[in-house]
Amino acid sequence: MTQAAAKGIALEFGRSPQLRAFSEPAEVHPSASRCSLFVVYSGTIGGGKTHALLRACESIQAIVWRHAHSPDWLILVDEDRRVSSLAEQMLHADTKRNESTSFAKPRILDQVVFYCRKSLDRWSVAEKSEFRDELKSAIDFLSQLAPADTADQDSPGDADSERRLQLARERRDQLLRDEKWIDAPAVHVQQGGRSDSQGINNTASRLRRGGELLGAWNGREFLHPTFQFQPDTGRLMPEMKALLSILPKDRSGWRQALWLFQRHGQLDGKRPADVFQNDPDAVIKAARSDFELNDERW
Repeated sequence: MTQAAAKGIALEFGRSPQLRAFSEPAEVHPSASRCSLFVVYSGTIGGGKTHALLRACESIQAIVWRHAHSPDWLILVDEDRRVSSLAEQMLHADTKRNESTSFAKPRILDQVVFYCRKSLDRWSVAEKSEFRDELKSAIDFLSQLAPADTADQDSPGDADSERRLQLARERRDQLLRDEKWIDAPAVHVQQGGRSDSQGINNTASRLRRGGELLGAWNGREFLHPTFQFQPDTGRLMPEMKALLSILPKDRSGWRQALWLFQRHGQLDGKRPADVFQNDPDAVIKAARSDFELNDERW
């Protein structure tokens, strides 16, 4: 089998879920986490790898708590299987006869594998309760990474899509209420402009267009979270340009903002927005670990 064609992404469950990429079958192995999800990607999963993981998490909820059957596309692997068989499950191959040659060419198919160290039917009540919280964290995390416009393309009757959109709206409203934001005139003044000058909104607009300033649309205007400004001078931190070049593009700014105000495992469970002023490089590194796995970067 030609192994170089395999490429995928792994989700390791925990209080702060972690994503990691793999490109060779030898890299596919159970993690230190109790449970993990693996996706082998060959380009046919609708909606991309993030949505494949999100859909798998929602199916696992039904399997664990409602004893639903596993869908055909989700393979369950537990501790009774050898580690090597996990890689085998992820590398299901279909052979197609190449009309120009006399040999069959292997084709890697999309697969989603849910790996557990202990079989589901042996979980205790406490283990299920803990995993419920881990799964919720993973769903919230993946919902923020998934392209916002994909959910809008789902069928109007898709209850899961409606629920995710509602959760995103509620989270947006909470952030607007609880976090510190400044409007465009305040940005202009903090960057050295006069409060009575003409075009007082232009400074923020120019910085946003240049990928140097994060603004989130509240329905009337763009507001700007204060973590991206130096606390002593109020000037925009130059590292924001590098950070925004990594975060996924979104005209409203909310896809970036939701990630920045979500706890991250690589930051010791702290939110990127709370770490950025003191350690911008750590936040940039965390962003790379998440969004270099984005479909556009494969």
